[in-house]
Amino acid sequence: MSQEINKHVAQAIVEFAMLLEFSGGDALNPDAAMQGLEQLASTLQMMDFESKSSLCLQFKSIAIEYSDEQAAFVESLGETLGLIEE
Repeated sequence: MSQEINKHVAQAIVEFAMLLEFSGGDALNPDAAMQGLEQLASTLQMMDFESKSSLCLQFKSIAIEYSDEQAAFVESLGETLGLIEE
C-alpha cells in the first residue's frame, strides 16, 4: 500500500490499539489483548516503507488529541508495533 494512510484509518488503528492496551482484565482477557496487539503489528509490518512512515506520522498527529499516558502510547505506537526501522 503505497498511498498515504488516511487519517480515519489511522484513528481506527489507534482506537483499537488503545482498547487492547488500556482495557482492564475484567473487560478483556490480558492474554487475548496482547495477542491482538501482536497480530495487529504483524499485519501492519507487511506495509511498504512509505506507508509505514505515513502511518507513524498520523499516529504522532493523533497523539495530541489525548493526554498523559494515552498520548505517550499513541505517539510511540509506530515503535510499539514495530513499524519504525532502526
